[in-house]
Amino acid sequence: MSRDFFTSPTGQVVLVVAVLAVGIFTVRWQNAQRTPAPLPAATAAPSVVLPKTLTREGARFKAPLPAPTGASASPSPAATATTASSGNPHPLPLVLFSGPKEPPPAEPHAPSAPFGRLIPCETVVALESNRLETPVIGLVTEDVWHDGRLVIPAGAEVHARAALDRTRERLAVPGPWKIVWRTPDSENGTELSVDGLALDRELRATGEWGPHDGSAGLRGQVVKTDDDRELKLFAASFLGAATVALQDTRLTTGLLGEASQPTTTARNAALSGTSAVLREYAQSIRDSITRDGLYLRVPAGKSFYLYVTQSLDLGQARRLAANPPRL
Repeated sequence: MSRDFFTSPTGQVVLVVAVLAVGIFTVRWQNAQRTPAPLPAATAAPSVVLPKTLTREGARFKAPLPAPTGASASPSPAATATTASSGNPHPLPLVLFSGPKEPPPAEPHAPSAPFGRLIPCETVVALESNRLETPVIGLVTEDVWHDGRLVIPAGAEVHARAALDRTRERLAVPGPWKIVWRTPDSENGTELSVDGLALDRELRATGEWGPHDGSAGLRGQVVKTDDDRELKLFAASFLGAATVALQDTRLTTGLLGEASQPTTTARNAALSGTSAVLREYAQSIRDSITRDGLYLRVPAGKSFYLYVTQSLDLGQARRLAANPPRL
């Protein structure tokens, strides 16, 4: 019968209530059996270490008074004992340390200018091209500035050597050049070697530039030493060819056909010798005309440009040592 009771609705309700009661009792019993973990014991915080203050007594340094004449440099034992018994601290020694020396101020860089400067100049003496190399002496007529600094002052000398350009009848000055300072200061006598070319400068009275301004070489007056040399050359060349044509000839037949050969006669011998002499004379006149038949004269005061084909760096200039004083 009990089995039928638990299968009935009432018995199932009773069974569910009993299971819930047992579960609740079990949970409470487990909670009661659990004990909380003990808390860690509190430890005392470490005491804060305060900085220690040390007081050191000292006396202000005083310069010692000059000792009287005849007095001993070392203090007497009595004075030492009195100082020790009084309890006054001894003066601290004075120590001086030398700091690092300041570097000397850097010297300013020497003035310089980039490649391709045009230095206005003019000749001092007349120039004539001859067998020897003609010296070119000029003066700088305008200051040359770059980046706000004076590079080449007006009045400096320029020196070079020139040669005749016969194809263009000009005085070519390819350099090298030497610039010499002529200033009333410590730069007087400074020398600077540069590479450059002399360019013609043509400035008209109206202030306009001429068509030859900036062209290579110096233009001047062409002077001929002997105007009759060309006529003599023409005459010698003509007579030399004419004497060959006046010789007696005869026809000969060879592998290449007929040819004209001079005959062996006294007349042909004289004409052949005369022709050889005239050819040598014509050649000597031609060589003389080529060598010194004409030359170019450039007057003093001729304006020109010195076109510098390198960078101008006054740091490379050579300064002469100061003259020793005369006794």
